[in-house]
Amino acid sequence: RQLKRRNSTTMGADQSSQQPSSAAKKQPATNTKGIAVKLNVYSPSQAAQQKAAQQQQQQRTQTAGTNTMSQVPQVPGFGVYHSGVVINGREYTFGGGGGSGSGVVEHTPGAAYGRKDGNWQFYKTVDLGCTKMNSKQISGALSDLRGLFPSNSYDLMGKNCNHFCELFCMKLGVTYPGWVNRAAKMANSFRGGTDFVDKHKAVIMEQERKRKAKEAKLKELKNRQTQLKPEPSAGAKGVVVVQVNCPSGSKVRRRFLETDTIGDVMEFVYASDAEVKRKGFELIQRMPRMVFSDYKKTLGSAGIKKQANLFVRRAA
Repeated sequence: RQLKRRNSTTMGADQSSQQPSSAAKKQPATNTKGIAVKLNVYSPSQAAQQKAAQQQQQQRTQTAGTNTMSQVPQVPGFGVYHSGVVINGREYTFGGGGGSGSGVVEHTPGAAYGRKDGNWQFYKTVDLGCTKMNSKQISGALSDLRGLFPSNSYDLMGKNCNHFCELFCMKLGVTYPGWVNRAAKMANSFRGGTDFVDKHKAVIMEQERKRKAKEAKLKELKNRQTQLKPEPSAGAKGVVVVQVNCPSGSKVRRRFLETDTIGDVMEFVYASDAEVKRKGFELIQRMPRMVFSDYKKTLGSAGIKKQANLFVRRAA
C-alpha cells in the first residue's frame, strides 16, 4: 500500500515535473570541491503501470491462495524507480540484455536512453554533491564496474540499474539515496536473495582505501619534490647525471653538480619513492663497487663525475 501511495503521488504530479528540466541536461560544473554528481530518477510511465497491473492481476489469478514473489509486478528496467548517475555531462546506468557484454550504458542526461514512449518518465534530479575524483579516476571507476554488470546478469529485484548507481556513487564518494531502490531490495529480501550492493561493498571499499592511500603517497612525494634544490641545466659546468634504481622498481634520473652532496641525491631519492625513509638508506654503485653513506660528502670528492648508476640499500 505504501508503494502504491508513493506511485500515485508521482503520477499525480504536474506536467512540469514529468519532463527533464534544463538543469538536468546541463553539464555538472567543476568547482573547488570537485566534480558535481547528480542522480536522475525516473518513475514508471502510465503505460508501464497499466501493463504491470494487468500482469499482477493475471499472476494473482494463477496463484490464488498463495503468497509468492510471482505476484510482484514485473516492470522491465526498474523496481519502483529507474535511476542514472549524471557526471561530466553524461548519464550512466545499467540495462539488461541478452548478450554477455557489459550492460553499463551512457546517454544524454534526463533522456532515459532517449525513449519518450518507453517504460519510464522523468521524475526528479537529486544533487549528490561533488566527487574528489578527476576525470581519469572516474573513467577507471566505471571500468571496474563494467565487469560486474554484464547485460545478461540483470535481475529486476536483485541486480538492477539502481544497484549499479549505488555502487558507482560509493566509488565516487557520494551517498546514494536509499529510497530509490528500497522496494526492489525489500522484494529481493523476501524471496531470500542476497543484496548485491552489500556483497560487493567490502571489495569496493578496499579498492577505494588503496586508491586513496596511493593518492596520499603521490601527494606526499609532490610535496617532497617542491623542497629539492633546483636542477642544473644540461650545459652547466660540472654536471653529473645520476640514475637511481628505487626499491619500488622505478628508475629516476636527475642532473646534479659535482659540488652537490650525497645528501642532495638522497633527498631526490626520498622525493621519488614513497617506500624510502629519509636517512634510512645508503646508495651503492656496483661497477666499481662503492657505498655512499656520508650525507655531507660532495659528489666530486666521492668520485662521482659525469654520470652514475646507483642502487638503494637499507642502512645497516
